Amino acid sequence: MATSMHGPDSLVFKSDRPWPNARLRVGAIVGHATPDSVRLWLRTGGPGRFTLLLYDCGEAMGSSSVRAELRATLGRVPLSAEEAADALAASRAVPFEVDEYADDTTRVLDLADLRPDTRYGYALHSEDDGGKVILGHNRLRSFRTPPGEDERRPFQVALFSCHMPYRVSGLFRKRTDVGDIDAWDFLAATLDRHRDNVDVVIAGGDQCYSDGVATLDIWKLLNRSMRREGDELLPDERSMRSWYRDIYRGYWGFEGVRRIFDAYPTYMIWDDHEIGDGWGSHYLADDGPDDGLARVLPDLADRGLTRDDGRRLLRRMFRAACAVYREYQHSHNPPTDTGDVWDYSFTRGGAAFYVLDGRGHRDIERDSYRILGEPQFRRFEAWADALDPEETPFMFVVSAVPVLHARSALANADLDFPLRAAGLGDDLRDSWEHSLHDEERAALMEVLFRAAGRGMRPLILSGDVHVSAVFSLTDDDGHRVWQLTSSAVTYHVPRALGWALRFGAADDGETPEGYGFRRLALYTGTSYALIEVNPDAREAWFKLYGKQVVEEPGPDRGRRAVPLSHSVAKIRLF
Repeated sequence: MATSMHGPDSLVFKSDRPWPNARLRVGAIVGHATPDSVRLWLRTGGPGRFTLLLYDCGEAMGSSSVRAELRATLGRVPLSAEEAADALAASRAVPFEVDEYADDTTRVLDLADLRPDTRYGYALHSEDDGGKVILGHNRLRSFRTPPGEDERRPFQVALFSCHMPYRVSGLFRKRTDVGDIDAWDFLAATLDRHRDNVDVVIAGGDQCYSDGVATLDIWKLLNRSMRREGDELLPDERSMRSWYRDIYRGYWGFEGVRRIFDAYPTYMIWDDHEIGDGWGSHYLADDGPDDGLARVLPDLADRGLTRDDGRRLLRRMFRAACAVYREYQHSHNPPTDTGDVWDYSFTRGGAAFYVLDGRGHRDIERDSYRILGEPQFRRFEAWADALDPEETPFMFVVSAVPVLHARSALANADLDFPLRAAGLGDDLRDSWEHSLHDEERAALMEVLFRAAGRGMRPLILSGDVHVSAVFSLTDDDGHRVWQLTSSAVTYHVPRALGWALRFGAADDGETPEGYGFRRLALYTGTSYALIEVNPDAREAWFKLYGKQVVEEPGPDRGRRAVPLSHSVAKIRLF
């Protein structure tokens, strides 16, 4: 695509972005999986003709020498697709073309007619340079299809959120560094340890940050570049798409991230930072109770622009964020209606999942249902009321922002100073527990407890707050709902809400709706979680993992740390 097709604000062909790590060029994500199908997301890195090669990972693949020989063969250049298929004893070849950069060279292949509970290897071949394998040669890739839905065998659900590994340093705070990225290696080690029964990975929001550090913040880029040239308001939406794509490619360039995404069925949902901090919780109207527009675009007047110009630019940024979210995340989730429907559901052997979209329709200026919007809430309600506890006794509801976390946890703490110092007012307005959301939160809890009263076992899975926690909620009849939060997998500056939690947290109490709550865990370090589910026994355990290392004994003692893949806490839920 010619450079002239991109304006001066585009990041295409720009090489001066201060990424300290290699950005994602070619990659894969294993998306929605059923016993006989998988949605496989691919980024080819450029236009061309490609072939996905699918092969069985038999017992021979357990041999390190066999794997090494295969890697060497696949690494040869040139290598035709036929030669690569022969080396792999490929059971399927799926040719496809990428004609242009319209979707940032991403493509989703729906692989059907697979066998249940089977591990498949895959490799991506390109016709460029006489033919070569561009994915699956230096590191062999594979995924496992889940067992048949009627087997109801024990399985595990992994949960993580909030990937922001960067920090700024230097005298003028202009250098971008990578902080502690080790949690991804720990997560990979844990999943590898359970690789034959990890059926679901939930990426619970903020998989990247459009505004994470000042050196990479595309909202600061907008404030610097917004302008009028004649009658044209700039930057245009095409340029903004290039900004969001740059963010995804940078944040997802780490090998540890790719090791999770390209090996396990990963279900994603966005939160605010895939768009902008606190998206949907800012008052943008001229007569609002505070000036959210000035907070998001502080340089508006200095750039000679009107407030209407500012709102137009925000709408452009949102459309660009939606388009790139679809390209990189939603496209490999279970299919939904076209347009702006981002919530979805699926089942996995004795468990039903509903992933709520708390950002795409969030609007603090709406009169009611400001988080989900009423149409989405009604879809969720109909889904929940139709569940059969005999078929799917476990009910997982993914809400990127916890439904229970701040107000109840902080009920007994003296927080006048930390609330002011942390600027927690905005954070709380973004939370389910703000009074603006009383009606919507009460309706959500009513649906969950109604399901619990029919014999369902509801669990809410969340992220967002950079603090991991476990809360049990009960009604007057003893029915129970669990709130499980795992956050953050990488983040080095706690959110104001997480920071304030350190000043005190109630062990138990009552929510405004009259449900009793009890806190069973609170952890402020980087973390991730596994939920172990046994549908037949109707048991479930929550396992929280933090960073743990042990020094290797012997001559390397003190020089080499080995990550531990065991949980720091294990709590029985049902």
